[in-house]
Amino acid sequence: MNERKGYVKQQDNKWFCRVTFTDSLTGKTHNKKRICKTESEAKATLKKLLKQIDNEGEKGFEADKLTFNELADYYEKHFCQPAQYDNGRKVSGLRDVGRAKGVLPHFRAFFGQMRVRLITYGDLLSYKRLRMIGETHLKKSRSQSTMNRELGILRRIFRIAAAQGWLLRNPFSYGDAIIQPSADGIRERILTFEEERRLLDACSEPCRSHIKPIVIALLHTGARRGEMLKLTWQSVDFKARIITIKSETTKILKGRKVAMTQLVVDELSELWEKSDKDLTGRVFKMTTFRKAFGTACRIAGIKTGGLDGLVIHSLRHTTATRLVRGNLSIQLVGKILGHQNVNTTYRYLSANNETLFQAASILESIQIPPSNDSQMESDLIN
Repeated sequence: MNERKGYVKQQDNKWFCRVTFTDSLTGKTHNKKRICKTESEAKATLKKLLKQIDNEGEKGFEADKLTFNELADYYEKHFCQPAQYDNGRKVSGLRDVGRAKGVLPHFRAFFGQMRVRLITYGDLLSYKRLRMIGETHLKKSRSQSTMNRELGILRRIFRIAAAQGWLLRNPFSYGDAIIQPSADGIRERILTFEEERRLLDACSEPCRSHIKPIVIALLHTGARRGEMLKLTWQSVDFKARIITIKSETTKILKGRKVAMTQLVVDELSELWEKSDKDLTGRVFKMTTFRKAFGTACRIAGIKTGGLDGLVIHSLRHTTATRLVRGNLSIQLVGKILGHQNVNTTYRYLSANNETLFQAASILESIQIPPSNDSQMESDLIN
């Protein structure tokens, strides 16, 4: 700043402080006035204003007036856009832009006209509590994992504000972690072979036959649902029996290859013959199959929902467990699934009743060797 002046004054039985400063970059003169209750409060406020000028300049004063709605507008315009890729690498935008746009109205409804710099850690906790006691659009309780993803978007918005200098510190950084991945329920449900047979039978009925190929593909590749739904024909090599999962469709933005079993080859070959032979077209002509999958599970007598129920992701979990039981190393299983960390792979390995009894059987097969005392007693008897 080229020049700054400040003073405290009483007028009409009210105290106020005023700061006048010239911005060295723009050459503009600014006047900032704050009304206070007492002289001591006015002096303290003046010191605060002068310090703010030294540290942040004009930008700090503008940030003081920034509301959450204005911050949300900035985020939506500049960041809440579909992902753009360059050679398979994301360079801008969001992969799940629909989720981000979907939660923005909830953020606005709660924080709305609040000034960004006045939003506290306690406000974040209040928002989380309010959302957790509410229901989803499906009239169900909101899960911890869903809440974590929502709060992750909110944290990102505040990080952008901090990077722009509009926020001195992200309110998420105060207190204990609000986003708690460890609180997510870990699903250990896998399909038995008998359940798989019943499920595929239910998927074979005419009204659900369209989901049978993708269910088989998920079970025989361990791919994620989103990866398979975005699969195009140019990524399917029937001759080499290889599926290439492109980086832009994966969770970690890293591509990989998976082999096709004969059953997958047969199912995809039939779909190819019925298709319009467009290599850029998607293999599976659907955006979701959650409802049809749930109906097939119900017909097959398989429980869905809850931590102990079957969900589409359980097919991936089943694949991982079967590969390990087939003596494939945990490291290779992780590569096939597309994990960066082997610890992630361990989450998919279940100690269900079958493996628990298998462990007990191994322990029972180990005979306790006789002690020396028993051997001595035997010698004396003889």
